Amino acid sequence: MGLPQELVLALLEELPEGIAVLDAGDARWPVMFVNRELERLRAEPREALLELDLVGLLRHAEDPVAVDELRALMARGETITIRARAEHAGGGPLLCEIRFQPLRDATGTVKHYVTYHHALPPDAQPPPEARPVQRDDRLTGLCHAEYFRDLYRRDFSIASREGRLLTLFVVDVDCLGVYNETFGVQAGDSLIRRVARALHSALRRGSDLVARLEGGRFVALATGMTPEQAQRHGETLAARVRELHVHHPRSRVARFVTVSVGVAYCTPGPGMSSAVLYDAALQALDRAREDGRNRVAMRNAQA
Repeated sequence: MGLPQELVLALLEELPEGIAVLDAGDARWPVMFVNRELERLRAEPREALLELDLVGLLRHAEDPVAVDELRALMARGETITIRARAEHAGGGPLLCEIRFQPLRDATGTVKHYVTYHHALPPDAQPPPEARPVQRDDRLTGLCHAEYFRDLYRRDFSIASREGRLLTLFVVDVDCLGVYNETFGVQAGDSLIRRVARALHSALRRGSDLVARLEGGRFVALATGMTPEQAQRHGETLAARVRELHVHHPRSRVARFVTVSVGVAYCTPGPGMSSAVLYDAALQALDRAREDGRNRVAMRNAQA
């Protein structure tokens, strides 16, 4: 039995993030619902927000959000994230990340889009101008690999300029090929989605980036972690997946699905390539796999 509509609306109303629901049945994508937090973020009354459509929802964006591209992706039912710097109605700058998530009926048709609005710290950086619309990974909803690489190169450059410590995690699902052979590709895709959620839940700071590279391989970037903190975070990532207790009868490692984690860290110096940190994380992952999998290996990229 589904939840009563009034209960669903009450739950949306109390969420700590800004929510708007758009109607997919109208080419303008009009706003059908907004919650209290979005009113606060936008400093606009609900009546005014309910008169907006997709263009109106983005009207304050200073960054060149490609609305036509966004509409095309929404028409295909993509999960999308954009980041835009705006002036809200109450005055003052607002850097906001907006995630577009499709809602489908029983036939798979997209009927509505839910948009999740998150205010970001004032010193957060806008996305590269060449890519104002971010296509998320279609299977997991995590950051798209290509977009992650753009942000990684940007953050590496900033860290080099400001002397910040960077940590890169590369996570690989152990024996995924055998799991697919045993249960089928659809089951493997379901497993990848569950692992993605577990990893994302373990890295929730505003500065953390998490993406799926390919297959069962994930990557995450964090700033300001000491090596000791990075080691603990790597162990937490591995533990979160073990705690899923997904049965894997043909795994060479354990009865349940596990991951291997490679962790590399450095404070980028002048002229240092971002590939150095990435390669070090891959080398650490290889070490974790060679040592028996289901473990974490660390590497100092500057050693």
